[in-house]
Amino acid sequence: MKILVTGATGNIGSAVLRALEGRGHCVTGVARRPPRDVTEREPTVAWTALDLSDPGSLPALRGLVEQSEAVVNLAWAFQPMRDPGYLQRASVGILEGVAGLALASPATRLVHVSSVAVYSPRRSDARVDEGAAREGIPGATYSRLKVEAEQELWLAAARHDAHERVAVLRPCLVGQRLAGGPMLRCGTPAIMPGALLRRLPALPVDERFGIQMVHANDVADAVVRVVETGASGPFNLASEPVLRGVDIARALDARPVRVRQEVARSLVEVAWRLHLHPLDPGWVDMALQAPWVDAGRAREVLGWRPQYDARAVLAELVAGMSAGAGAGTSALRPRRLTDGLEGLVVRGTVARRRMT
Repeated sequence: MKILVTGATGNIGSAVLRALEGRGHCVTGVARRPPRDVTEREPTVAWTALDLSDPGSLPALRGLVEQSEAVVNLAWAFQPMRDPGYLQRASVGILEGVAGLALASPATRLVHVSSVAVYSPRRSDARVDEGAAREGIPGATYSRLKVEAEQELWLAAARHDAHERVAVLRPCLVGQRLAGGPMLRCGTPAIMPGALLRRLPALPVDERFGIQMVHANDVADAVVRVVETGASGPFNLASEPVLRGVDIARALDARPVRVRQEVARSLVEVAWRLHLHPLDPGWVDMALQAPWVDAGRAREVLGWRPQYDARAVLAELVAGMSAGAGAGTSALRPRRLTDGLEGLVVRGTVARRRMT
C-alpha cells in the first residue's frame, strides 16, 4: 500500500514509521525538516520537505496525495504558544488542506490523529466513549484547535460523501523515551537541567487530579491497524490505569503535598505571564479537566491492546526527560542545557519560536 505520513518526524510520526517498517508498504514521510541521514533501518521511507502551513506547498502536496492510497495526518504545531495565529495555520489550516485533497481523491483514505482534548470538561469519574460532547476545554488553545479541526474534517467528509474513508484517533497524553528532550524543551524553562526532575523535594497534588497516558508505539499500532483494515470513524486510545498525583510524585521521586488544583494552576499562569517558562496555562487546564476515555471501540473494532500500561509510559517518559533524550530528527532532537541557553539568547523563548 502507498502511504503518506505528514508530520512524520515527531513523537507519534516516528513511532508510526517504526510500526510500518517491514510490512511491505511504500511510505512517504513529509516534514518541514526531514532527517538529514536516512539510515538503513528506514529503506522504505521516501522523504519530502514541505512546510504544510504555507499555502504554496499545496501543489506539491496534491501530487503526493494523488499517488497515495492512505494519508496519515500527524502535522500539528505545538509552538509558538504566544502566536495563536500561526498555531491556527499550522494545525487546522494544514488539516483543511490535507483533508480537501485526500477526500477529493475517491480511492484515498484519511487517518487524522486528534486528541481527547476535543471532549468537554470532565464532570465525573465515568469514562466517556466516542459519542461524548466535543466542545473542548475552555481557555485551552490546543483544545479549541483540535475541536475546530475535527469539525472541519467531518464537514469535508460530508461534502465528499466520504465518511467511510475517514478515521479519527483520539489519544490521551502520548509518551515515549525519545520524546523526553522535546517535552522538556517545550514544557520547562531553558535554564532548568532535566536531571532536576528527579530531585524535586515535593510535588503539589490534588486528590481530584487524574490523567491518562498511552505509549507512542501503541498509538502507532492503532494507526497501522486502521490503515490496513480500512476501519473508519473515531477511536479513543488510552492505557490503564488513570494516573493520580501520587503516581506522578512517585515517578519523580518527590514527596506529594496536597495543594488545591486552583492554586497550582494560578502559579503556572503567573509564571507564564512573567515569561518564566514556555508552558501555556491552557495545558494545565486540559490536564485538570480532560475527561477519562473508554478505549472499548478500539479494542472491539481494531483488536487493539496497548502493550504498555500507563505507569510504564510515565516512567519511560520521565527517564527520557531527565536525560534530555531524543532521536535523529529535528523535531525529536535531544535537549541539552547548553543548546537551550544558546537558543534563548539567539532566538528568544521557545514559546515564541516556530522552529523548536
